[in-house]
Amino acid sequence: MWNRTILFFAALGLLLSCGGGKDTEDAAIAFSQNPLLVDGEAGVVDCGLICNASWTASCKEGWVTVLTEAGMSGDALKVRVSANPAETDRNASITVKAGETGKILQMVQSGATGSRFVSDTKVSIDTYGTGTYISINTEGEWTYTTPQETWITLVRKGPAALGISAEINYSGEARSCSFTVSSADGEDRATVTVTQQFSNERFLASTEYGRKLVYRMGTYIKSVTSDTYTALADGVGCFEMKCTLMDGFGKEEVARKRSFFLFEVDMTKATVLATLPGDDNAKLKSVQKMTEQIAALQNKRSGITVWGGINGDFFHGDDGSNSLQGVMWRGGTCLKSDFETTVNTFFAVFKDGSAKCMGQSEYAARTSDIQEAIGGRQILVRGGGVMSFTDTSQEPRTAVGTSADGKTVWMLVVDGRDELYSTGSYSVSYDVLARIMKAAGASEAINLDGGGSSSFVVRGSNGSFSLHNKPANSGRQERKVANGLAIVSIN
Repeated sequence: MWNRTILFFAALGLLLSCGGGKDTEDAAIAFSQNPLLVDGEAGVVDCGLICNASWTASCKEGWVTVLTEAGMSGDALKVRVSANPAETDRNASITVKAGETGKILQMVQSGATGSRFVSDTKVSIDTYGTGTYISINTEGEWTYTTPQETWITLVRKGPAALGISAEINYSGEARSCSFTVSSADGEDRATVTVTQQFSNERFLASTEYGRKLVYRMGTYIKSVTSDTYTALADGVGCFEMKCTLMDGFGKEEVARKRSFFLFEVDMTKATVLATLPGDDNAKLKSVQKMTEQIAALQNKRSGITVWGGINGDFFHGDDGSNSLQGVMWRGGTCLKSDFETTVNTFFAVFKDGSAKCMGQSEYAARTSDIQEAIGGRQILVRGGGVMSFTDTSQEPRTAVGTSADGKTVWMLVVDGRDELYSTGSYSVSYDVLARIMKAAGASEAINLDGGGSSSFVVRGSNGSFSLHNKPANSGRQERKVANGLAIVSIN
């Protein structure tokens, strides 16, 4: 029987200097080697336990028998292992406890004809990327190659182990990659294949984009009826989902049917423009449907392709003035520079192509940089954190968000007020609206005009523009609005 021992002298001195009478509340446990590699033959193994208090040990694996189930400070922990009949390596966990302190020794036994260089050449990782390791059996140095796949992470874990972990697998299927471990002298070499499993149990959705959003939303999305993701253009994605969404109504958390719509825009490949009726700055105090505003933008400007957009700022429609409540910029020109008392945010695209959602107090310092801008109201997400809201009302809503680096923009519409579509008179609170934006990736986000104004417009394959959401108006008719945001590629 063999057993490689690497003594951690500093830890050993610190632990044993405390003596056998150490209070178990202050107990410390270590192992001279963890993971511990043993060969495939039957025999007795000294586990190299270092403990400064009385301890107990146990193992649930049938091929490992704990010979010293309890001991005092300085006593050896020994186990008997049976011969490994398989060609592959096998693993066992030995649990040592000293009072409230516990630690696990991982033991790897080589297969009957298994590799003496690495503990396992085939590794399986779960859907959520939970880390594992392989042990390296060499007294000298060793190296490993870096896989081309970005979803896997390899990290050296001391002199004799290589940690393996992965990103969460949203792809919808199992995936695999390989890497090579080699001894420094070149005499030993092994190829290790890592397979990451996939289970949709916690994701619910049918698209990779939907799985990622549902997982990040946690318990807020209870079920998914349908979800679709369409790449409209390079850097422009359109996601739509029908689901059962948890939201508070007063003090009650209730699961209700919801439909929401989301654009994701890579600002290094596309951009966002502010719209007005007829694509005409002279119509600052006019209103027009978003399908028509976006069509006018496409028809009047050459060298661009418009992919879709959403409605924008709050406006005074009841008094007939159609005056915007926030700022308005187009093409580097300020058309309206003042905020009303009810408006305290704005969304801007700057001259360097980046975008950001900001508060009213930040406006004056950025006016020389603004290319496009519209006003908004509530801050939903700030610095990657969801804001706290006292208003728990639920309404159809529109929002816009930006990444921390300003290179990604998200535009969101959540429908409501339709018993067969989005339950009853309800839709979504500011809190849940903010959580959807954060789950999508937004570091900053603000609320735009909602209710019957919420509009999500998408370009069709024939070049026409259609409304994909169902506005909360009589007959589900699209409302005329004062301005909006359009997603544009520069041809």
